[in-house]
Amino acid sequence: MGVARRRSGLAFMLIVALALMTLSLPASVGAQAQDRYRIAFVPMLIGIPYFTAMEQGGKLAAERFGVEFVYTGDTEVSAMRQVQIIDNLIRQQFDAIAVAVVDSASINPVIRRGKQRGIVMLTSDSDSPTSDRDVFVAQALDQDLGFLLIDRLALQIGGAGKIGIVSGESTATNLNSWIHYMQQRVAEAYPDIEIVDIRYTQGGSSEEALRQALELMTRYPDLKGLVAVASTTIPGVAQAIQQAGKVGQVAMIGYGSPNTVRPYIKAGIMKESILWNPVDLGYLTVWAAIELIEGRGFQEVNHVPGLEQPIRYFADQGILLLGDPLIIDAGNVDDFDF
Repeated sequence: MGVARRRSGLAFMLIVALALMTLSLPASVGAQAQDRYRIAFVPMLIGIPYFTAMEQGGKLAAERFGVEFVYTGDTEVSAMRQVQIIDNLIRQQFDAIAVAVVDSASINPVIRRGKQRGIVMLTSDSDSPTSDRDVFVAQALDQDLGFLLIDRLALQIGGAGKIGIVSGESTATNLNSWIHYMQQRVAEAYPDIEIVDIRYTQGGSSEEALRQALELMTRYPDLKGLVAVASTTIPGVAQAIQQAGKVGQVAMIGYGSPNTVRPYIKAGIMKESILWNPVDLGYLTVWAAIELIEGRGFQEVNHVPGLEQPIRYFADQGILLLGDPLIIDAGNVDDFDF
């Protein structure tokens, strides 16, 4: 009888212990899930190779550093929709939100709201330097991008001639900054080059870029070069040169990913594209968000696990710099897949 009681008591204790372990398991798992930082990136638009490559980089970093990464945006460039999307993320209390800014005036108040909620707010790819953002994760310095493009185009047209610019949304801060430095470079270094006109396309529409480029070549029959500032305008500008029968007569350059420019480089419509690696840019954005969430900040030179090149930080401007611009041409366009 005593043995039976002891066995019964041991069995009861075992059942209680197992029950306590079972009850504690979901709480532990739940705590681990909640401890994963939630980081969101809102591009200018989704569905184009450039921002898809940034998404890929963000996912790689999220996997490496053990965070949750959410990529969300609209299929068209819209400042209003971008604000609505970020507002929704703020209500969900994400740990960090990064945005490729469409319009500074629209985005500044929503960045301020996010900061007031204790959320790390970053800009990436396109900045709003007048905002309260914590850092701008820059693909390359705007001056370097503007100067290099003009220098490369000048080589193609012999340092002289009329050129036109076809850009994306007129409010896009990154596009406008690059154009500003193009104008500065021409004024300072190329007295025989004239920028005859700057055209803008709503949402960076390829169809509108085609129309604008055709109009520029009609209005200025002696045009020597065309610049496609937004990657979405590259197909339209290239098709316009082809339709006008001016391949080899009107030089074309722009900011486009290898997958975007490859057919036009191979067809001889454009010789070069100026860019950077957007996969690395997306990766760096997630790493930067984690550093800020954890309160570490940045050094003057940072060595980011998973990136080969050291990353510079300019504290006076709040800019974390990916690196120097990349020249994409026939010799290396097949080396990339983004």
